[in-house]
Amino acid sequence: MKIFKGKSILISLLSLLFFMGCQNDETDIQAQSTQSNDKAKIVLVEYSDFQCPTCALFYPIVEKLKNHYGDQLELKYRYFPLNSHRYSLLAARAAESARKQKKFEQMERLLFTNQKDWASSSNPQAIFIDYAKQIGLNMQEFKDDLNAAQTQKTVMQQKKEGRERGVTGTPTFIINGEKMVQLPRNYAEFKALLDIYLKEAKQKASS
Repeated sequence: MKIFKGKSILISLLSLLFFMGCQNDETDIQAQSTQSNDKAKIVLVEYSDFQCPTCALFYPIVEKLKNHYGDQLELKYRYFPLNSHRYSLLAARAAESARKQKKFEQMERLLFTNQKDWASSSNPQAIFIDYAKQIGLNMQEFKDDLNAAQTQKTVMQQKKEGRERGVTGTPTFIINGEKMVQLPRNYAEFKALLDIYLKEAKQKASS
């Protein structure tokens, strides 16, 4: 069983047990960078849905990877709200509105760590507005951006780009241009994958 196409070396590193992730009910995706560094040796693109339970499970794993690799890892978050998740598009708009005030990561943390609260709410927009207050956003700007056509356009454009890259479910990860076929089940397995790509990048840089 392969984790990446053309990467048979990974077979011995990974378990046969994987998260299934959230599957899309259409075929959409793409968009948002949380961290960027020109010196990065690994580029990790994550296509994610804020209402996807598996995405929430992977959130602390990805955060731990960011802390471990530092400047050697460039992480790009891409919006991929699934139609099967009632509030995922609104949550993506909230995150994009926070990004415009340079507070994407703070909103991302609140959305994932409190996912069960707002996902079961009858009024998630009020909760997102409260999150915006908690992280110190300009509230009028946040509310305007939350309902702005441009915010909707940004999210949907990223989703469209994701479709074009073959993304059909969340989370989907792409490492240095190669899409992960199945998900690692824990931090250790994910780190093992990134270590291989980092070693490969260093070899290319020194050749």
